[in-house]
Amino acid sequence: MPVYDFKSIQPTNNVIDQLLVNHLHAIRLNQDDERWITILEDPFVPPIETIVGVYCVYRKSILDLLQGRIASIESYDFQNASANDKLMTVEGVDGVLDMATFVVIASEDDTYMSHYFIGSEAEKLNSILNVCFGHPNLIDDQSTERSIKRFEQDVLIVEKMGFMKLLRNE
Repeated sequence: MPVYDFKSIQPTNNVIDQLLVNHLHAIRLNQDDERWITILEDPFVPPIETIVGVYCVYRKSILDLLQGRIASIESYDFQNASANDKLMTVEGVDGVLDMATFVVIASEDDTYMSHYFIGSEAEKLNSILNVCFGHPNLIDDQSTERSIKRFEQDVLIVEKMGFMKLLRNE
């Protein structure tokens, strides 16, 4: 695995949007779309005034990847599953909402993600978005040490999935 300068990893909201739309094939939803209004009722959704993007991840191959059933985007299993996926548009997403994963990205400065919400089980997506927060501040207390260790574990997970090269700021 390549050696990363962990402190240089903090992609902008645009990079996160491109990752979700172009690589995870998420459908970007309008924030006024009634199909995701019920998600706003969840107490863990970021404050609405900070939300910069709402996404629906629906492709079976991507969901299998994010749930750990497929190891990497570079694997034969992923390539095979991806070839069999049905593609949808925003208008056709109604039929998959029960199985889809919703992602809400929020930003307090309109440049970097400050909060996120995942409306489903997708442990690997959690790792990707944790890496997008960037390296935790280096303070010598125990909680920060755990945060740094978790960040570094997430970086390894994201690297194994094949997404690390998309998140680095170079």
